[in-house]
Amino acid sequence: MKISKQALANSLAVSAFASASVLLAASPTIALAESPSDTIEIRNVGVTRVFTPKGLDSNDNSVVILDGYLPDGCYRIIRPEVHVDDSVKTISIQARANYFNVPCIEALVPYTQEVELGMLTGGNYQIKNAEGHQIGSLAIAKAQSKYPDEFLYAPVENLLLDQKETVPGSHIVTLRGRFTNTCMYMEYVDVKYFPDSVEILPIMGLKKGNCADVEVPFSVDVELDSNRLTEGRMLVHARSLNGHWVSSILNVTPN
Repeated sequence: MKISKQALANSLAVSAFASASVLLAASPTIALAESPSDTIEIRNVGVTRVFTPKGLDSNDNSVVILDGYLPDGCYRIIRPEVHVDDSVKTISIQARANYFNVPCIEALVPYTQEVELGMLTGGNYQIKNAEGHQIGSLAIAKAQSKYPDEFLYAPVENLLLDQKETVPGSHIVTLRGRFTNTCMYMEYVDVKYFPDSVEILPIMGLKKGNCADVEVPFSVDVELDSNRLTEGRMLVHARSLNGHWVSSILNVTPN
């Protein structure tokens, strides 16, 4: 008996479909894995202290530094919620973190976070949390010049803190950056002390003569006066030519 090509093709198609149906029926059910996003939620976290740089004016990109602790190792700090109201001179800040609902180390985790606020008008601002409680203050002077800064600052990129081993209680601040011209040099460094912070002003000079556009790395050590430091945590911040603040937190222990 002869079988037509069409009949043979139809028979093979039916057999293939039947085989596939058996395989699917016999296969175990595959459960989709839980999405990582299902175990993450955004939570508010507390702020122990707010550090505010001194010497800011309305030409500056204002910043504040949040200092606190995350409840445990399941938290990862993220950008806070920030609202500035110039009309009543308030800055509302709520620190936030991603919470991972998984087993984690049960210990406080310290965090320090810089928050950029942009250019603010002159005045005294109250810094408040989401509940409306004041957690700090920020003074902004009205700029007296059309120039970006009062001084020509060096292009500082990094600020490193180290304790001088030969003198107990003494601290060294290392400023590092890059000059982009051979006529640039560090003229002097001015240091200002406040109850909770140290402001470092690296003043740059310009030589006369033929200058070449060449990057020249620099590193300058500044020794802090231990008698003018306050025990505990202090903000150490330096100005930079690009308008950014370079900062770190110094732990001051009793001599």
